[in-house]
Amino acid sequence: MTSGASPARCADVPIPPAAALSWEAYAGRACYACGKPLTTGAVFVGRATGQQGAHVLDTDVYACP
Repeated sequence: MTSGASPARCADVPIPPAAALSWEAYAGRACYACGKPLTTGAVFVGRATGQQGAHVLDTDVYACP
């Protein structure tokens, strides 16, 4: 008998600050939550925000489909 709980989707994971993203996730080439490479069907999740001194680090983040 199954518990009925569905597995968590990457898109449901809270978006971390931009400085906490991997280089690949920051560039939009990997899922921000699990780190898997994104090829087709990536889901736009939102923006990771951050600042380092006068430099704004905001970037769009994508998750696995």
